[in-house]
Amino acid sequence: MTNYSEDTDEVLFALLRDGDQRAFKALYERYWTPLWSYARNAINDPGDAEDIVQELFMTLWEKRASLRISTSLKAYLYRSTLNKVIDRADRSKYRLSYLQDLKRTYVEGNYATDSKLFEKELVQRFEACLGKMPPKMRTIFTLSRHHMMTHQQISDSLKISRDNVNRQIKNALILLKKSVLIGYATLILKYFLP
Repeated sequence: MTNYSEDTDEVLFALLRDGDQRAFKALYERYWTPLWSYARNAINDPGDAEDIVQELFMTLWEKRASLRISTSLKAYLYRSTLNKVIDRADRSKYRLSYLQDLKRTYVEGNYATDSKLFEKELVQRFEACLGKMPPKMRTIFTLSRHHMMTHQQISDSLKISRDNVNRQIKNALILLKKSVLIGYATLILKYFLP
């Protein structure tokens, strides 16, 4: 019988490739904290670091059968984490650049019909995503973003834990990011490219 916590990375990876969930769990427990710490130090945002490591392990599980690693598993995991950090930083820079351009356009008053349609569709996508949220999540998110209540005020008002408020807002933001970013790419293609 295999003692997963004492097996080498190579043994666990071989078991993982065969779909062994306990091997995956052992690798997850072995590397979650160090990879999270590595990502957090690189981007200085615990939430983003957590997302990056979660995505990494999801990818590891999903691609386990086809994954070919030429280095050690440890080196692969750290390099993959770094690549995800760099990718996230690049996307953040792009979004910041876009927001600055959008603000400059707004200040200068350079509106076009396409821009107004683009803005309208983006707002509709945001509102549609908000409407699809579970009622509790939508209420918490609305209190936070529209009524500008602090997490503690929401916790006190709804008589739920502050951790629950934090988790609900984080999950709402993840849903909105996915919905808006997918829609954003579609709208860019539709309105701004020839």
